[in-house]
Amino acid sequence: MKHKYQTSRLISILYRQGCRFFDRELSGTMVGYGQQLFLILIYENQGISVLDLAKMGQFDKGTVTKAIQKLEEQRLIRWEPDTKDRRIHHVFTTDEAEPIIEEVYRKRHKWNSILVRNMSKEEAAAVDKLLSRMTENAFDYINHGKQADLKK
Repeated sequence: MKHKYQTSRLISILYRQGCRFFDRELSGTMVGYGQQLFLILIYENQGISVLDLAKMGQFDKGTVTKAIQKLEEQRLIRWEPDTKDRRIHHVFTTDEAEPIIEEVYRKRHKWNSILVRNMSKEEAAAVDKLLSRMTENAFDYINHGKQADLKK
């Protein structure tokens, strides 16, 4: 029997396999699948605010706060209050995070290589383009209720 919702089923499988891959591959570090996402976003955007981090990753603020508190407990990030508005905190990676960040980048490269194995460069680029479009569609629908373009 052909699955009626093949795309969402396959994306769900990829997500779960990605979680398993990163949890296994990063088991020797202090971070797992969930934390590595935040660690890299903070590393690539030093001084980002919690609110901007949530927007960038399309996470709710509570999820971000919980994840970065765990990273702070592990001394991988530090918070600094904003000089003008003490309610805003900026987040930075620490020197202790550097080797873990390097390892996460290696594992991300490995996972991406696994995913696009046996694909041409054009096919891999097409996958990226289509997944980006699907992400935008999902974001627009969830956050803005854009239903006009939906087809039955």
